Amino acid sequence: MIMARQSRLGETHVLVLPFPVQGHINPMLQFSKRLASKSLRVTLITTSKSMQPSASSVNFESIEFEEGERTTNVDDYLELYERLISKRLAKFIENQTCSQHPAKVLVYDSCMPWALDVAKKFGLQGASFFTQSWAVNAIFYQWKQGTFRAPPEEPVVSLPSMPELRLSDLPSFVCDDSGSYPGLCKLVKKQFSNFEEANWVFCNTYDKLEDEVVQGHINPMLQFAKRLASKGLKVTFITTKPMQSPSTSISIQTIEFPEGEKANGAEEFAHLYKTLVSERLANLIDHLNSSSSDPPKALVYDSFLPWALDVAKQFGLHGASFFTQSWSNSSIYYHLNQGTLKVPLEENAVVSLPSMPVLGINDLPSFVSDTGSYPGLLKMVIDRFSNFQEADWLFCNTFKELEHEVINWMASKWPIKTVGPTIPSMYLDKRLKDDNDYGLHLFKPDSDLCIKWLDSKETDSVVYVSFGSLAGLTEEQMLELSLGLKRSDRYFLWVVREAEQNKLPSNFIEETSERGLVVSWCPQLDVLAHRAVGCFVTHCGWNSTLEALSLGVPMIAMPQWTDQPTNAKFVADVWQGGIRVSKDEKGVVTKEEVERCIREIMEGERSLEIRKNSEKWKNLAKEAVDEGGSSDKNIEEFVAKLLCN
Repeated sequence: MIMARQSRLGETHVLVLPFPVQGHINPMLQFSKRLASKSLRVTLITTSKSMQPSASSVNFESIEFEEGERTTNVDDYLELYERLISKRLAKFIENQTCSQHPAKVLVYDSCMPWALDVAKKFGLQGASFFTQSWAVNAIFYQWKQGTFRAPPEEPVVSLPSMPELRLSDLPSFVCDDSGSYPGLCKLVKKQFSNFEEANWVFCNTYDKLEDEVVQGHINPMLQFAKRLASKGLKVTFITTKPMQSPSTSISIQTIEFPEGEKANGAEEFAHLYKTLVSERLANLIDHLNSSSSDPPKALVYDSFLPWALDVAKQFGLHGASFFTQSWSNSSIYYHLNQGTLKVPLEENAVVSLPSMPVLGINDLPSFVSDTGSYPGLLKMVIDRFSNFQEADWLFCNTFKELEHEVINWMASKWPIKTVGPTIPSMYLDKRLKDDNDYGLHLFKPDSDLCIKWLDSKETDSVVYVSFGSLAGLTEEQMLELSLGLKRSDRYFLWVVREAEQNKLPSNFIEETSERGLVVSWCPQLDVLAHRAVGCFVTHCGWNSTLEALSLGVPMIAMPQWTDQPTNAKFVADVWQGGIRVSKDEKGVVTKEEVERCIREIMEGERSLEIRKNSEKWKNLAKEAVDEGGSSDKNIEEFVAKLLCN
């Protein structure tokens, strides 16, 4: 059977047409070799006769284009290339239709969308090959779609499933306002003129490199699942991406959602997700009801998926909405949904909400302070409250003692139950066996390197710096932060993702090697729990904030976007477990400010008070999840209700 398959494949002829520059030819040549290794017949077409075959498994053919040598600029070259090569490619394909193995597929460089028309003319299937990263292609695609103007009018560009991008982070074609590259601008945008009509779209990247798993939602719900399982419940965790179960007590079910990879932006993704996954979730529940000796009794769903409650009710299941962010943030979105908080806000607006401190515009979630930047995401966070009052429970990843005022106010109206902090038991009450890790990571941590380095340092002597998996700093901010760390004269452990390390000042790592360690990722819980760490410079994502509070580490709050400004406000002014940086008129935290904050936390007048508060929250977090604590009681109550039914 294998020989027969190879025989059939050997008759399948694939043409590969790269754009005639080395950076495009090389990846498409390597792809050709991969295809040939699968027993396909592959011909690489170039416009250079001098190109020497580097692989006997790939055939090489050339199409004449001597005219290109006589052009005087890029624009003329591109216009001539399309006009002449499209005709000559058609002639080439026509000539080989009578051969023993006529071509069946044309893989063409995405820069040449006209090649698809040639392929279709001769009945060939077409595959567009994008040689650049999909992140760069996404920027060009959103530009073509009109999602943002070029050059951008705002200093920060926010695009679906991308970190915030400043002007210096964008491709030069997008930033340039002088019109220096009109032909190339047209070329990168035309890639998307007909790519939906291609049979395949290939990209020179790999899935895990540009895959944004939303750990901020999965991890806390996974930890909650472990707590439920520890109480004797049978728990099934449903995802749309295959994953290994972190515990033998939890089963994993995957709902296929390949359509999400083809969605054009966050809004289309959300629409497809709701339409398709709701139907597939219903099918899964129906299957579990008919095939399991223990059919489900309740559905705990992420609050971002309010439609899941309708699915639960359809099958007579209890529905519990799980809020992964702080309840203070959720409360702001609730008031926005109710119309008691009206947007847009004026620049110097002051917001007063029930059981909340007074909030300035810089204390609000970025979706609220700048509503025009994230319309799709703003709608999603507001829609969480479309039917939440119909849920049987509202779970929140916090603990009562931390946000008691706003929780008490909301709990007087709806069945809100705190169940956090949802971090592994080993770092809190130690009651869950082998629960020493979330079980899901976006990056591979440099565990041994980090911990060995910390082991050599004195207690409370190290500044730990990390901005999570998405937040990106500008080169100017990276420079100021680097200089501030140097000026502080403190040991530091700085997590800088590999994609961001080119923003570090030249020779910074070498110059600071005696006092600093820069890594691409690290085991954050182990680092925060280490005796050597004296403070945490953080973006104040909710998971990171909860981890620091639970492990008693003082924070320097340097928020970027989403819920982070509100979390920073509470860290500094309400919980008093840290301080918040101040920015200059350009929105940059200067080196002097970085140094000041580090010294304030590590040795300043408020250092003892902040450390005392941090230790208080550490103890209260442990008590909340320990036996008889506020969160533990809420989980017990939920379990008892299910068992009674």
